[in-house]
Amino acid sequence: MKSKINFLILGLAITVILSGCTLSQSGSKSSKTYDGGIWRSTDSGKLWSQIVAVPTATGKTATIANVDVRKIIFDPSDSSAIYLTTENNGIIYSYDGGNSWMQFKKINTGKIYSLAIDPKDKCNLYVVGENKLFKSTDCGRSWVMTYFHQKDNVLMTDVIIDSFNSQVVYMADSIGEIFKSTNGGQTWNTIFREPNSNLFAELVMSPKDSRIIYAATWQKGIYKTVNGGQSWESLGEGLSSYSNSSEYKKLIIDKSSPDNLILASKFGILRSKDAGKSWEIVPILQATGQTNIYAIVVNPKNIKEIYYTTENTLVKSVDGGNSWSSSKLPFARLANVMAINYDNPTILYIGTKNPQN
Repeated sequence: MKSKINFLILGLAITVILSGCTLSQSGSKSSKTYDGGIWRSTDSGKLWSQIVAVPTATGKTATIANVDVRKIIFDPSDSSAIYLTTENNGIIYSYDGGNSWMQFKKINTGKIYSLAIDPKDKCNLYVVGENKLFKSTDCGRSWVMTYFHQKDNVLMTDVIIDSFNSQVVYMADSIGEIFKSTNGGQTWNTIFREPNSNLFAELVMSPKDSRIIYAATWQKGIYKTVNGGQSWESLGEGLSSYSNSSEYKKLIIDKSSPDNLILASKFGILRSKDAGKSWEIVPILQATGQTNIYAIVVNPKNIKEIYYTTENTLVKSVDGGNSWSSSKLPFARLANVMAINYDNPTILYIGTKNPQN
């Protein structure tokens, strides 16, 4: 299973995709007013404002209002540093909590699936897009490709860094493979192959024990390792009683008590208090299986405070799902992804997507 993969292209600067700003500027003939990009609430979801400004050297205002956002990722050492992975615009980032946005000179177009920031050195970044992994050691000024899948149609879907030892990096792909590096991405071993060759959607690491990782597939359930990938078990038995629970949306681990999990799926929302061995239903406003949950977050300081989005509605509970309130979001685009500030959980972000894309 542990086939050694050597892709040592270190030292070679990679122009990932063509450089140059790809964001729209006001005043151009093609400029329009869009209600997408990123929205922020500073009062736990009551009021929202669109935060899409991009400073430019020309003085004209550029915007990310038409950007389709895939993920919102906080720097683990600085909650004001936020990275967006996007459908067509590479990586967009902010160092001031979203008041202004920038692009790297490289990786500024194309689809980026995920990004990971070294918790011990914020200038060490990993990015996966298409069948490649790129690494930067200088805060995104330059990038080196440290992994290339030999099959062009295989997508690298997620990358995470061990919070205890940042030389250890994990990566997943679209044909059910999980890889591990113990030397900062220089070389890789295959540590798991999902038997149905299913697409891995996300890798989720325990905040208390970095050896515990959940690997979620889009449609075939969740796998778990408690020993850094040496062995894996399926959580399918505990989820089998809930129809469509294997169609994944999001898995959240309670930072204060990592055995507490919240899973959003096509079924709805489930809760586990024993690290995935058994599950119970979290009642939501709509009937089970009758609504599409696009994004979900939990207050990292209070697991009873839960937010989720449907197409353009925010739903909130402050008592662990016993009761809910809902409000219409002030934009027409799809509320595709949500994030919550880990230092100040009253600050929420929503990333949007054109529903036609």
